[in-house]
Amino acid sequence: MIKYIHYISLIIALVGCYNSTDKPILHHNLPTPTLSIEVLKMEILGATPQLIKENTIVVGRVISSDEDDNFYRTIVVDDGTGAIEVMMGTSPLSADYPEGLIVALQLKGCYIGYQRGVAVVGTHAPDYESYDIGYFASREAIDKVVKRGDDVVVQPARHLSIPELQRRDCGRLIAIDGLHLVSTTSIDTLAGETLNDARWEGYSLFKSDAGDSIAVYTRDYARFAQQSVPTDDVQLCGILQWAPYNGQKECYQLKMRYAKDCVTH
Repeated sequence: MIKYIHYISLIIALVGCYNSTDKPILHHNLPTPTLSIEVLKMEILGATPQLIKENTIVVGRVISSDEDDNFYRTIVVDDGTGAIEVMMGTSPLSADYPEGLIVALQLKGCYIGYQRGVAVVGTHAPDYESYDIGYFASREAIDKVVKRGDDVVVQPARHLSIPELQRRDCGRLIAIDGLHLVSTTSIDTLAGETLNDARWEGYSLFKSDAGDSIAVYTRDYARFAQQSVPTDDVQLCGILQWAPYNGQKECYQLKMRYAKDCVTH
């Protein structure tokens, strides 16, 4: 009986070593990048998910945040040439991987593909999933790929107009000025709701004075999902995506990190 109790205690202790709340290791000297994200996308990424077979290291800074739950179990990393989303598979992430943190991604053995127009790395998703790139399954798997540095410098958004957007910008932090709300999926017009009743959850469509449009997508679980959408002119900031609007035609979209990514003029 005593041996049995000791055996059970040992199992519990070992399981505790893999607690998802364990802090990731801090690396004072990150590995040297072997190529840029821009080159990675050009040389490896195609129409279908690809296994990265060679030693491939990119180094960049975190530009996303799950602080307000609009991003979930992922981080987005930008190295100045492009951006890539990492399917971390755990949350919350903002404390251990804050905006501006420098990280090295050791990508050999990972799968890379496109989701919502953004280059994404992770595992090969099971066939029954609706997405191609899956989440890392453990802290050990994450730490093998994502090396956390000790330097934090918050990166500014790139200020562009809608006509200046290009598909290669997807995944990057973009700010667009002079926009106003024209449509939203959050209101029930049959119930008499108007744009003044608009909330962030779902899809919101904004236009510039020139008539160019861009959408904003907000998760139902985002902390600001039920907050009102301003009807005045605004500047919007977020991670650029290319995806269907409300399941229909594809278009450029911004995924805000938090409510303050929308600034009213």
